[in-house]
Amino acid sequence: MRLCLFGLSGVGAVYLGFLAIPVATAEEFVKRGGYYVMLAAFGLFLHALWQLRKTAPGESVPPLTRKQVWLVGTVIGLLSAVAIAAEPFQSKILNDEFVLQSTAFNMHFFRDVATMVRGYDIQGVFLSTDNYMDKRPYLYPFVVSLLHDLTGYRPLNAFLVNAGLYPLALFLAFQFGRLLTHWRGGLLAVLLLGSLPLLGQNATGSGMELLNVVMILVSLTLGTVYLRNPGDESFAAFLLAVVLLTQARYESALYVGAAALIGLLGWLRVQRVILPWQALLAPLLLAPCALQNKVVSHTPILWELTQQASTRFSLDYLSGNLAGAVDFLFNNTSELANSGLLSWAGLAGLLGLLVVVIRRRPAWRTASPAALSLAGFGLIILINTLLVFCYYWSNFSDRMASRLALPLCLLLTFCAVLFAAVWDVRGPVSRVLLVVVGAYAVGVSTTRFAHHYYSHVGIDEIEWTRRYVNSLPTGSGPSLIISNRSTLPWLIEKRPSILISRARLVADRLRYQLTDVNFSRIIVLQTLPPGSIEGDHAVIPEEQLLGFHLTLLAERRFGSKLVRISQLVSIDESALPPIPGPVPAAASTHPTHD
Repeated sequence: MRLCLFGLSGVGAVYLGFLAIPVATAEEFVKRGGYYVMLAAFGLFLHALWQLRKTAPGESVPPLTRKQVWLVGTVIGLLSAVAIAAEPFQSKILNDEFVLQSTAFNMHFFRDVATMVRGYDIQGVFLSTDNYMDKRPYLYPFVVSLLHDLTGYRPLNAFLVNAGLYPLALFLAFQFGRLLTHWRGGLLAVLLLGSLPLLGQNATGSGMELLNVVMILVSLTLGTVYLRNPGDESFAAFLLAVVLLTQARYESALYVGAAALIGLLGWLRVQRVILPWQALLAPLLLAPCALQNKVVSHTPILWELTQQASTRFSLDYLSGNLAGAVDFLFNNTSELANSGLLSWAGLAGLLGLLVVVIRRRPAWRTASPAALSLAGFGLIILINTLLVFCYYWSNFSDRMASRLALPLCLLLTFCAVLFAAVWDVRGPVSRVLLVVVGAYAVGVSTTRFAHHYYSHVGIDEIEWTRRYVNSLPTGSGPSLIISNRSTLPWLIEKRPSILISRARLVADRLRYQLTDVNFSRIIVLQTLPPGSIEGDHAVIPEEQLLGFHLTLLAERRFGSKLVRISQLVSIDESALPPIPGPVPAAASTHPTHD
């Protein structure tokens, strides 16, 4: 009976997610209802963990001694401290992380899965007055919004979430490595991941990559628990973890395939179908993910393609991205946030394990649950990586795109751990590798973690302007920021902001606001690149404000250009250029962050 209901739930979810609901309705559903579906999935997951905790049998691995606990705890603590202290809390990826923080803002205050376009302080309450559904999955904004709910809204919370996820990721890596081999294998996994600058760099950012790694590790571990003791409680916890994982990153929906494979293996092991009541809801909980993908697929402006790319996915991107991946994984310089030791050890482990599987053909019935869980998720990670290589912007040697390599690095880590354990029968391979990786981790942690592997020029401009504006005396009302870039960095701080392009269109209203109606001051941000070979700087045409009279407040050089902060003092309506007519429908674009 439950199998029939599960089939009906799956068919219903496919029909709702891909066929029945039109694009406009799908967008509205995700915006208004996505938060509550995510909240239900998260609540069910916590309940399943609690039930599993009460019913799970004892550990299948030897308990840790006090000395081992102290050693592992100290290593995780030191690696976490180095990663978190290496850089100040600030966004790493321009616009992406501000969009995620803006979505968390709306999820906290309005329970909407939406990104702000405009926001204003209305009688002491900052309201998001216009928003849209973004393409980015919303598990990370949801988690950040929960912290907002518990502690009050602060942009800092987005960074605190990742600062907490980093040691959690290392702890989960230890737990799964221990289930896979022994406690030394767990410690080896911690050192391999902890010596990876790419992972450490995300500990002080506000991106979704660390949460994706954590959810993969949670799913790997719960998949192992389920295969070790197939039952309703273990299967429910595992399935719900994968449901949450699908909303961690764009391509994470592929892990549903790993859940199906591991679920089937558990059924075969006990020779019966295991379907807890939570499993009947799982396909329906995945429907918002399908609806969001449907909206994105029908909204090309959300693809954010470069001028060189005409489509998101193509085999034409494969060769270049593959070459970039090889460059990233095995680069011997400090130019990229890779770990050569992890790459070489992981590749040797992956190839070695493939040889073992082909030569010995071990039966799946006798394989360890952790190895089977790793095999299921490892297969999806490899498929995921291949899919990423067909994406227009996923060259791992690009510092902005190298974060896409984290799932692959996770797989290489555990391949190295497992293969070292296989060779332990011929000598203390794991112990020797522990010493080598430990020494490497110390060297990398003290020399490379503080490198700015991400392009910080744009972020540095934003941070400087924010610090300066925040240092201005508080007036009778908030300041209005006329920004030359995204308005999101200001909106998430509850500061009204519009783009320069919009300021030209509403010059009459800005002139009215100069009488201190709602804003104490109006700040204008502009960029001045070199305008001549003599080094003179001039405002670019896109940022010129004809008829706007500005007073210079501050100016600072970033590279070859100047960033200028001015205050609007008056507007000469006679000097304003004519307002363009309506934009034709065929040429309309997605609303910008103004």
